[in-house]
Amino acid sequence: MANKHLDRVYQASGNSEMREIYDEWAEHYDDDVVGNGYLTPSRLAKTLARFVPDRDTPILDYGCGTGLSGQALADAGFTTIDGADLSEGMLKRARETNVYRKLQHVDPDNSLNAQLGEYPVFTAVGVISKGAAPPFVYDDLLGLMQPGALLAFSLNDLSLEDPDYSSLVPGSVEAGKVKILCEEYGPHLAKYGDNSGSSVVVIERLG
Repeated sequence: MANKHLDRVYQASGNSEMREIYDEWAEHYDDDVVGNGYLTPSRLAKTLARFVPDRDTPILDYGCGTGLSGQALADAGFTTIDGADLSEGMLKRARETNVYRKLQHVDPDNSLNAQLGEYPVFTAVGVISKGAAPPFVYDDLLGLMQPGALLAFSLNDLSLEDPDYSSLVPGSVEAGKVKILCEEYGPHLAKYGDNSGSSVVVIERLG
């Protein structure tokens, strides 16, 4: 099932263009991606729940978009969810879900407004991927994590084929920065055709 916005984000370059697309797309985003069989948020939330038994643990949902990821986390039983996104249009929709404790706008050129150790768990659903954030966002999030903190994120098919993305986790494991708790491949945009799968990864920050 083709979609002009999905096609555009996979071809976009630069934060400014990406923000413009997502702002424009915000009103119809949920219908478009759900209509294309967007299963990664629920897959990731259910996977994360296996490693975080305390459902009151604070979570930063980075790249929260319209809140589909936050809703999936809430459906999995998590109760303390904050969100951050670069698109004001997306954040407006996220506020309407009422699943977030607080939301913040992200300027990709500046540091995220989060204190070291404030969040024991970070999620990035469909974020560190082609058509979304550049690879360096992975290192930015690791920089906010204290030892023992978890990051659950996904890599779509296009990203798994791109060494700039696919090398992120192996590189940080080799450097002794993280260990992998779980890595599972499954459906992403099940009805989209190309780029129909994604890998859900949960890693733990080491000292």
